[in-house]
Amino acid sequence: MGIFTDISGLKNIGIIGIGNLVGSAISALFWIYLAALLGAENYGELGYYISIAGLATSISFIGGPMAITVLTAKKVKIESTIFLLSISASLISALVLYIAFTNIGLSVFVLGAVIYNLAAAELLGRKFYKKYSIYFISQKILFVVFALIFYYIIGPEGVLLGIGLSFLPFVERIYRGFKTTGLDFPLLKTKLKFISNNFFLDLSWILDRQIDKLLIGPLFGFTILGNYYLAIQLLNMLAVFPEIVTKYTLPEDSSGTNTKKIKLLTVLFSVVLALIGIFIVPQVLPILFPEYAGTLEVVPIISLCIIPTTISTLYISQFLGNEKSGHLVLTSIISIIVLVIGILSLGQMFGMFGLAYSLLISDIVRAVMLFLFTHFEKNHA
Repeated sequence: MGIFTDISGLKNIGIIGIGNLVGSAISALFWIYLAALLGAENYGELGYYISIAGLATSISFIGGPMAITVLTAKKVKIESTIFLLSISASLISALVLYIAFTNIGLSVFVLGAVIYNLAAAELLGRKFYKKYSIYFISQKILFVVFALIFYYIIGPEGVLLGIGLSFLPFVERIYRGFKTTGLDFPLLKTKLKFISNNFFLDLSWILDRQIDKLLIGPLFGFTILGNYYLAIQLLNMLAVFPEIVTKYTLPEDSSGTNTKKIKLLTVLFSVVLALIGIFIVPQVLPILFPEYAGTLEVVPIISLCIIPTTISTLYISQFLGNEKSGHLVLTSIISIIVLVIGILSLGQMFGMFGLAYSLLISDIVRAVMLFLFTHFEKNHA
């Protein structure tokens, strides 16, 4: 049968998709409103601190969320043990951030983000797709409400605090996990290699996604970072569909379901998304953001990133589903090195264009490496 008529799990993808589309639309509209409200410099500074919080959150995961999704899908009862480790690490990270920056918003963000991502990972692992979608939409609504309330009370710092508080109601799912599965450190020991690889993978991924912002802010200034950050937000909007599919394919790959057809369809659709970013978004952007001229220049380049990013994401799902995350760590490290070299060289020479091409080259390198690793695995199976 054809690729468009024989796609297993289309209903479940639709359930996840509705949740992600609604939630992401709410989030995207908020970030667009915030960009116009703050201006490029303040928007860039906020993006810089969110990158710091994201890095601290990833460190605090200790590989937990991905491990929970994969192992729960395989009926391995390890949730409580991973919950304990990740939440303990997040408390330490929150304390360190508060001492370093005296910003309660950063600390609450890290603690809340760890709690929410653990809860969401457990729901996906159990294939509770409808409940996951409800959680996702609820968090985005709370995110906008709390962020705006605290922004108008205490200024830009209030956005971070509001985001962090929007995660905390989902502690109920963590509490339920502790009640239903006991602590099992001997079981944890048998999965330590996989979880450790996931930790380094989480860390390499977040560095891959945030190192550009962490470098651009100090090296090029917050105004340039604000323009770049808006372009990244637009890329994130285009990436919603591939993310939806991945949240379906990871637990399905983990339990042995064939997802090749839906993955191929997703790659084809990413080409359509890239064309939208190249030809349509630049027509709308000047109307909404006349002061973000730098964003307009690089949107077509950054839109191309959606194609290699989609390919990489789907290969990552396959490797994680087979508990083979070692290759992913190496791939991310090389991608980070390419990105940093690009920012320091192309960014200095060509400004915003150099920064955009650095991101695109880094994404292409990662996709090619994952393709090569996949075919190497097949040839040596």
